[in-house]
Amino acid sequence: MDSDTSESNLVILTNKVRFKRFLKIYRKTLLILLIPVIFMPIAFIGKNNAYLSFYIFLVTASFFAGDFLHPGVTSFLPIVFFTIMGTFNKKLINTIIISNSVLDCVAVMAMILAVEHSNIHKRAAIKILLIFGCSHFRLSFILFMSTAVLSMWFSNCMACGLMMPLVKAILKELEKMGIMETYEIIGKVTSDSINNEKYTPRPSDFTIFYFIGIAYSSSIGGMATFVGSETNQLFMNYCAAIFPDGPKVESPRYLLLTLPGVIIMEMFLYLWLNFYFLGMLRVQNYTALQASLTSDEEQFISVLLARQYQQMGKIKFPEMVVGTAVIMAAILQAMVYSNSTSYSDDDKFNTRRYVTTSVPSIICVLILFLIPSNMACLKFCRKQNDDSEPLPTSASGGFLTWSMVKNNLDWTVIFLTASANITFDSLEDSGMTEEFEKFLSLFTACPPTAQACIVIVFCKILTEFASNATVGRCLLALIANVGVKSKVNPLYLMLSATLSTSLPFHLVTGTPAYAMIASYVHIPPRKLMVVGIGPSLLAIVLNLFTACVWSKVIWPEIDSYPAWADGMKINNIP
Repeated sequence: MDSDTSESNLVILTNKVRFKRFLKIYRKTLLILLIPVIFMPIAFIGKNNAYLSFYIFLVTASFFAGDFLHPGVTSFLPIVFFTIMGTFNKKLINTIIISNSVLDCVAVMAMILAVEHSNIHKRAAIKILLIFGCSHFRLSFILFMSTAVLSMWFSNCMACGLMMPLVKAILKELEKMGIMETYEIIGKVTSDSINNEKYTPRPSDFTIFYFIGIAYSSSIGGMATFVGSETNQLFMNYCAAIFPDGPKVESPRYLLLTLPGVIIMEMFLYLWLNFYFLGMLRVQNYTALQASLTSDEEQFISVLLARQYQQMGKIKFPEMVVGTAVIMAAILQAMVYSNSTSYSDDDKFNTRRYVTTSVPSIICVLILFLIPSNMACLKFCRKQNDDSEPLPTSASGGFLTWSMVKNNLDWTVIFLTASANITFDSLEDSGMTEEFEKFLSLFTACPPTAQACIVIVFCKILTEFASNATVGRCLLALIANVGVKSKVNPLYLMLSATLSTSLPFHLVTGTPAYAMIASYVHIPPRKLMVVGIGPSLLAIVLNLFTACVWSKVIWPEIDSYPAWADGMKINNIP
């Protein structure tokens, strides 16, 4: 009887159903194997290593875009392939790994740990909620705009890093009030599922909304000034190096040039993210209803927050020290960026080894390691009596300890940042960027506006798969050469490329800030890919308007080919 029952319950699957199930389960594995084969013909174009490096670049970019492997694992692929195939200078890999962006990223993430350990972000979060209320529409406006303004005067990595613990603390307070959920649980929660990694906490749409907003805002705001974006600084330095007889690119004029686009872009970002995540302008949207509160609810929550802030008491010593260190790092970085934008023939800038702008962050991290977390050492300076507290028996640790950094720092971000530099630097080292120049030279007969549009789209695509500063460093000189060949003002095309490389919106490789927020709250790469479509389209249109229309108001001579362009000195670039 039992055998009959088992036979009756046996389901025989057809070959078609079995094949579909196989593809569903192993589709990522199959794509990992197929993608290198599909791109293989590209590796055999030409006799040098240029297209072989481009082949590795395409495979790595496809893995990042498809999320086939963990981003940290994918970041190792360029190092492995370039070393094995001998297409990249091995000494150069070591130089790129210890680069300005990598060191800055490490220092910023260490400061984030110190901020969270001191709880100063919680105090600031409650104060912001008391002032601006708990409305997501108001909070997102304040946070996004504040990040954009900060990134105009600091690096976008620093600006985003300063806002990350603050946003996280605000979301935790909103979660305590029952306004939102920071994470949503996918699947049934059991002890067995946790051990089998089927328990998958994912950030809610509210969490993704805020963190993507501050990351995008840091890129948008940084586009306005030389201090905020390394690509802008490269543009100014390259103009001075390649065209010594050309006009000097001044910071006030550049701010007037980019500020209108930044304001429009930031306002669109606010509306786009609120529309996409919170349902702004949608009728009877459930998420929009969740995002709104009645007046009674807001009054009740404000009373609870005021009581909670009062219970925290006065600012404590750890909060004062960490807050001072963070502010000092930000101010020093702004000063270093301002002083590092000068160029002279006697002291040529080396963009590949330019690490001075990360020094302020590293100094402040060292200070947090050295300063003791409490003032117990002062007890040795007091007179001892019967009522005195016992003297400490060991030295107190610093506000940062190596065990804290080692256990809590996500090293994936470091590998991603280094990989984003390596993947495009390899193209320059192998000569593939010269092939890019030949491609752009095909359009020298087109009108200047068409050439600017092609440069903007071309650079926008490339900067999604590599560090925006690296893309700018490798392409700006070549684009200037294209402008001279086509008898178009080189500043016209170089400006187009600079604006475009400042605004990646889809992958974590575009800028360290995106890798930081994705690691900090576990944002799926697919979310960045989809959400960035709207900002990317507007960025192309606005950059085209800025370069082709608004630039003529700031620099009236930019639409004519100047005589100083013939004195181009491409060898000035190291």
